[in-house]
Amino acid sequence: MESRLTPYQAAPLIDCTAALVFAPHPDDETLGCGGLLAACHVAGIPTHAIIVTSGDFGEHGKVGSAAREAETRAAADVLGIGTVQFWREPDRGVACDERTIAAARQAILDTNADLILAPSFHEIHPDHRATAWIVIEATRRLAEEGRNLRLAMYEVGAPLHRVDVLVDITAHESAKRAAVAKYVSQLSIQPYDAVIFSLNHYRTYTLPASVKYAEAFCILDADVLKDPARITEAELLRQERLGLVTVGMPEWLKEAGLTGAGLTGEGLKGAGVKEGSLLDRLWRRKK
Repeated sequence: MESRLTPYQAAPLIDCTAALVFAPHPDDETLGCGGLLAACHVAGIPTHAIIVTSGDFGEHGKVGSAAREAETRAAADVLGIGTVQFWREPDRGVACDERTIAAARQAILDTNADLILAPSFHEIHPDHRATAWIVIEATRRLAEEGRNLRLAMYEVGAPLHRVDVLVDITAHESAKRAAVAKYVSQLSIQPYDAVIFSLNHYRTYTLPASVKYAEAFCILDADVLKDPARITEAELLRQERLGLVTVGMPEWLKEAGLTGAGLTGEGLKGAGVKEGSLLDRLWRRKK
């Protein structure tokens, strides 16, 4: 039964013809999915990166945006990322609005990517969450227009609640380590290399012993992207809906209005979702 909840076999990569990663800050593209990007490069799959902010706020930005962008370019060279674009949005001030959504949409079209990589909306940093919603909405609109896209959410500051794919990055460990090492300014603050490789090692818990490191991804395909309720569906509710578990939720929880997709108009209000926000717009469009 457990294999219905998380992968027990690793994938060499996520199939695509081109991949585009959105990183809230310089280094997130490497920490979150550097192994996958290296795997794509080896397989001859074009990869591209959008760096949303230049990470120039506070202690992490004390070296300046130019230095942080230079570190990203050096890391991109190691991973074989074809193009890197810097949006230079305000660090800790990224906004999910029509301007940024339109920019993300255009970036996807310009790169002709069919695999879009973004941080999870469960991340703890506000820029990570904002980037997630920007990319989800841009990708969702393109899916509505008929484009066959997949969005893969990666983990950096918070583990994913749901894992659909575990990519074996064992063969690309050295490339990822070398890319992370380019972020000298950030490693002087905290050993992010040790932290992220601990997470990558933990992700092998359900995998064969030959897999030493893996990156985890939650996949939103075109069908899910067109259904707002499934985008934000809590993992426990998804498991219940699909019958993935033999130990179900207590009936009193189901009766508390947490059944089905978990989204109703009143439920959104009760959860504090503001009128006009992305979730509110998604719900109204679904209705």
